[in-house]
Amino acid sequence: MSSSRENLPPAASQAERVPRRAQRKLEAERRARRRRVLFITVPVVIALVAAGVGIWWSQRSAREVAAVQMPDVSKYTSVPRDGRVLGDPNAPVHVIEWGDYQCPACKSFEQRFFPTILEQYIVTGKVRWEFRDFAFIGKESVRAAEAAACALDQGKFWEFHAALYANQTGENVGAFTDRRLEEIARVAGLDVGAFRSCLRQGKHADEVQQMVREAQSLGVRATPSFSVNGSAPFTIRSLSDLTQRIEEASK
Repeated sequence: MSSSRENLPPAASQAERVPRRAQRKLEAERRARRRRVLFITVPVVIALVAAGVGIWWSQRSAREVAAVQMPDVSKYTSVPRDGRVLGDPNAPVHVIEWGDYQCPACKSFEQRFFPTILEQYIVTGKVRWEFRDFAFIGKESVRAAEAAACALDQGKFWEFHAALYANQTGENVGAFTDRRLEEIARVAGLDVGAFRSCLRQGKHADEVQQMVREAQSLGVRATPSFSVNGSAPFTIRSLSDLTQRIEEASK
């Protein structure tokens, strides 16, 4: 009797091993199924995300391209130009403007007051006007200034200058990303390939920073600021604040 009972446990253990094997087999099959599902699902998800990103980027690009405007720049064709200088090189009055292409006040001056300055003083040979960069608002200010210098290399500084202000939409909001600057260059009639190379290589980065440092050393603290025949930089509240200085300097 005793011997018979001692043989029971091994028999029971052997019986238990069978369902355990089955359970392990079942679990292995489940893991295999999960791997197959992941193998199929993950690429599909990646493809869908990529497609969504592509659609979003295309729509964004389309909006950027559609938003670019080219102002009338025929006003610049009637006067001599030499890089950043506009007007008769022998004009008795030399006006320097320091500006930032993201500055709303600079845009307002360019569009509201500068046409009068151009017509009454530059076209008539009384003033030669020079624009210098004081790019201080942010990264997009710096990139826009560098882009304008790249446009200068192609003899289209003033066209690009006007186009930048025409396409200003705010401060550091994407108006002057490299992609949009390239589109502005295209609309302004530049060789986009040469422009892109110039901008991406940072060809004029040091030049722009040098102008900023020079402006700071002269006391420029805001834009637009002006200097008439070497005067200390000053800001204006109205157009007459500037024209009075010009009239006084021309006497």
